Amino acid sequence: LETIFNRIIAELQTTISSLKEESSRQQLAAERRLQDVIQKFEDEKQQLIRDNDQAIKALQDELETRSNQVRSAEKKLQHKELEAQEQMMYIRQEYETKFKGLMPASLRQELEDTISSLKSQVNFLQKRASILQEELTTYQSRR
Repeated sequence: LETIFNRIIAELQTTISSLKEESSRQQLAAERRLQDVIQKFEDEKQQLIRDNDQAIKALQDELETRSNQVRSAEKKLQHKELEAQEQMMYIRQEYETKFKGLMPASLRQELEDTISSLKSQVNFLQKRASILQEELTTYQSRR
């Protein structure tokens, strides 16, 4: 009977030992798989970071290009505006020169005097309208 128990105990110890070895192998395999998965996710994370950095760089480059284009367009616009102003001044001077040549000096002086007189009348009427408006406002506020 003792031999049977010893044999059963020996078999159970062998089974326990082989189960421990199998468990250890499975644990090592699971840890390797876990490390592989962790490494895969880390690699993907690094790739996403690189892709994101590249996308940001591309957008910054695009922004810089567009900003340069805007500055260039603004400079061209300013240049065109200056050219237009110069052209208008030239045309005005040319017109005035021709106009002076067509009109007698006395008529020109008379027209300039009339324009000056009309400007003063407009100024006077504007001041008078302003005073009347103040009086109206005062009158309305008293009621």
